[in-house]
Amino acid sequence: MTLFLAAFGGIAVHLLNLVELQNIPKDRRPDFKDWLYWLPFMVSPALAAVVAFAYEKSGTSLSPILAMNVGASTPLLLRSLASASPFKKPIDPGAGA
Repeated sequence: MTLFLAAFGGIAVHLLNLVELQNIPKDRRPDFKDWLYWLPFMVSPALAAVVAFAYEKSGTSLSPILAMNVGASTPLLLRSLASASPFKKPIDPGAGA
């Protein structure tokens, strides 16, 4: 049940964005025939379920609302982990800085 709720949280964010498209003029709406538009609707729930599974396997018990929250925040979590790469070179401010 936890994985399902996390996956639902992962797709809920995209569903809310889809609902908001009613406020955008028709000529500025995305091309719904493009498969790249629909890719996040498949990838986000899967990633959210994997993150919830990792929480469960590490011994953290997720309540239903927390599982949905983990699912909804998974894209932000993964982006922050990717940006904290130890392989990035430090920025050199230059001489005299």
